Amino acid sequence: MREDWLRVNDVKQWFYCPRVVFYQNVMAGVGVATYKMGEGKKAQDWYEKLELRRALAKYGMEDVERVVGQYLESERLGLRGKVDLLLRGKTEAAVVDYKLTGREIMPNQKMQVVAYSLLAEDLFGLEVRRGFVYRISDGELFEFAIGREEKERVLEALETMRKMLREQELPEPTEVRARCEDCEYANFCGDVF
Repeated sequence: MREDWLRVNDVKQWFYCPRVVFYQNVMAGVGVATYKMGEGKKAQDWYEKLELRRALAKYGMEDVERVVGQYLESERLGLRGKVDLLLRGKTEAAVVDYKLTGREIMPNQKMQVVAYSLLAEDLFGLEVRRGFVYRISDGELFEFAIGREEKERVLEALETMRKMLREQELPEPTEVRARCEDCEYANFCGDVF
């Protein structure tokens, strides 16, 4: 049994600020959840209930099984997480992630979908060539291609995270300092503030 499991959320955080992954895994329990985090979780739970009644046409897929809130885990990848929505067909699958935001979809959110896609491919043997982010605040659906390059970026990130956690080496902070203002770990980054 693996001891170096990572969560899909770690992938999202890694591409946002690598230090969040360090703090969540090495110093678990010290972060203070923000108001926005709580509201996002409530909105996601509400939307998942509605999703089962919605048509699949907006995803451009027919004859697919819609699975809401499924826990996925791959021993081979050492990765686990609960996917918001998995669309599973006979030859392909797609992943949909819900976000409560008013901004454009960020690269780290796309990498989170790519990580779920790797899990879906590994577990179900179905190719995942595209992903979706659904912006709850206005109902906007963002579709993007998922290719070899995106999948390789996530696999490389998983290895880098594992090395960082094994060695317990604090990574560099994000270059985007505006992200630090609302961070639940801001008090731990003395070199930033």
